[in-house]
Amino acid sequence: MKIMYILTALLTISLCGCATMTGTGKNGEKLLWKNGFRQTDRAVLNKDITIFARLPNVADGTKVKITISEVTTKKETPLVYELESVVKHGKVKALWHVKYDMDDETDLGFGENYEQPSYVFCVSYEDKTSGVSTPVRLFCDLYMKLDFPGRVLTDYPYCLRLADGSTRQGKTNKDGLIIEKEIPVGAVRRLF
Repeated sequence: MKIMYILTALLTISLCGCATMTGTGKNGEKLLWKNGFRQTDRAVLNKDITIFARLPNVADGTKVKITISEVTTKKETPLVYELESVVKHGKVKALWHVKYDMDDETDLGFGENYEQPSYVFCVSYEDKTSGVSTPVRLFCDLYMKLDFPGRVLTDYPYCLRLADGSTRQGKTNKDGLIIEKEIPVGAVRRLF
């Protein structure tokens, strides 16, 4: 009986996890963020992400406006980006070159006060607006060169403190580069 309860709980958690990756609009629209052919909840700064929407009962050739908004708990107006596309076979696809405009990195904070940037999108067409997609969180790739005057620091150990308070450790490559993929956007501190 206990094993059955655990299996049921795991199945429920995994189904809920899948459901969080799609948004269903009030008119039956299906809104997804995709990386290639796969659904995703992660966007990487300065790379493309696909916005996909299934719009039932919308005629082919209908022009749509896609509005991408930053999700924020702050009182200021969130950043907004707009794209245009056309319905084809009841679907809309658009590429968004992921960007994040910030005036000051300090607002991304460190540790407990850190709020990782995330985005949602909706689609407007024929005086209607779809529901809102689920959020996609923003990450970035880090390339940092460690050098000492006249010397490249090859295979040199490092530890980084990331904006969300987590740490990453590793060693520099043969060119003295720290390369970390998909870290939370924000300030990075080298601890050693």
